Amino acid sequence: MIGDSNENGNRTSSVMGRRVVMTSKVEEVESKNNRAECTESESTRASTNTPIQKIITSQKTERKVLVEGQFLAERFPSGISVMGGDIHELANTTVLATAGRALHMVIVLDGQLGFGYDEQDFHLRGQCGESSLVRCASSISSTDPVPTAVIVDIKRRCSFRRYLTKGRVRKINIIVPHAWFERTPADESGSRDAFWQHFSQHLSTVEWQPSQNVLSYCNEMLTAIDFDDKWQRNIYIETRVTAIIGEMVNDVIQMPIKPIYQQIADPIHTSSEHYDVLCAAIEYIESYLHTDLTLEEVAKQSAMSVSALQRKFKDTFSCTVFDYVRQRRLAKVKEAMDKEKITIGEAAYMAGYNHPSNFITAFKRQYGVTPGELTNS
Repeated sequence: MIGDSNENGNRTSSVMGRRVVMTSKVEEVESKNNRAECTESESTRASTNTPIQKIITSQKTERKVLVEGQFLAERFPSGISVMGGDIHELANTTVLATAGRALHMVIVLDGQLGFGYDEQDFHLRGQCGESSLVRCASSISSTDPVPTAVIVDIKRRCSFRRYLTKGRVRKINIIVPHAWFERTPADESGSRDAFWQHFSQHLSTVEWQPSQNVLSYCNEMLTAIDFDDKWQRNIYIETRVTAIIGEMVNDVIQMPIKPIYQQIADPIHTSSEHYDVLCAAIEYIESYLHTDLTLEEVAKQSAMSVSALQRKFKDTFSCTVFDYVRQRRLAKVKEAMDKEKITIGEAAYMAGYNHPSNFITAFKRQYGVTPGELTNS
């Protein structure tokens, strides 16, 4: 076992009144494969006769509706997928999952949306319509602009957080595999080089203000949820998605390049001779960071022996697998302490320590201060 935890499988922990639902192998909270189950309401129907769907926690002891509404989920032959919907979030909850390698575009039409990948958090706000004007105006200062859309390049599978907050949200998430952009040899397209300069590292981010055309395409896609013919719906939505990607690429190319120090560093060095095999190990660790990982499990995912995993990991990262897991868990707990103001006991549990004293020692060794000194600073 890697760590100091004695719990098995997924965890659910209450953090300052917010329930954290931890899941695994999930791309999006709205996905039907989510451990928070998506079901059709037996009693509620939309005015368009489209069934109202619900996302329900999979906890056996407490099944609670987290989200309900109309959900969009389409995948195209090109590998591009789009998800979103017109939904109502019914609980103040954080859902943890994973996100795969691709360029992720998140566009908010109405309401507010909070989510994060690894250590990076995002808070978007849609262009408030009449139905949400009061809520938007009261919760976000007009002097503190919030982007409508963000583009994030995920170069390796990473943790994903979705901050549910009671209220209505209308949004679109477009996921574009990197291979989709490989249309011509690199030396034949200066614009492609200019585009990828904005996404040189894992979690490179571009804030984007979509045009009215893009917002109209998004609204049309949400309207297409009502189409009875699945084949026609898929084609209709794909044309809008392609148009949105085209506008996004054109806008990004014209933006100034961010200095490299503003980028999020990738913990995997692409120059390492062990990159390919260790990438699988890192993806697995990040996906199951909240569980009782074992060296045997990580090695199996990397198709190598335990001894080979330990040796190559140490050569590449100058630390052991155990040290990497400990550092990543402590980093996530530090983030939770900063934002959620959790207790030391809760932080120790989330980091996988049976005894708070061991957690305090490890935390001070990594950050130079105790958890108590951090919360009091």
